[in-house]
Amino acid sequence: MNLTSVINFCMKYWKELLMAVLLLSVIGKFRYDYGQLEKAYEATQQSLQEQIAGLKALHQQELERKEKALENYKDAIDGLEEDYRRSKAELKREKNKKRAEVVNEFSGDKTKLAEEIQEVYGFAYVP
Repeated sequence: MNLTSVINFCMKYWKELLMAVLLLSVIGKFRYDYGQLEKAYEATQQSLQEQIAGLKALHQQELERKEKALENYKDAIDGLEEDYRRSKAELKREKNKKRAEVVNEFSGDKTKLAEEIQEVYGFAYVP
């Protein structure tokens, strides 16, 4: 094969050769674009995985904070209940003490009892 026969062949089949070159260039461009698309997809997947990991970590921290808040709440409620029990017992002791004082003080003097009731409660005693 010499150069003139190659040139004659190219001149005769130039359209087919041009179509083959264009077809190869289109295939090459598609493969390049597909590779770029795959890289973009992998980057997106990696970014999403990192976001999911971050959200899981935030969720875990939120659960820990919630658990701590519940523990603090329970402790506060327990403290309030204990204070209530103590106050109730103290009030009962004071009530019994006051009752005993009133019984001892007014057991013999009914008029003094009536005056005390009028003074404390504002009732009018009607004999």
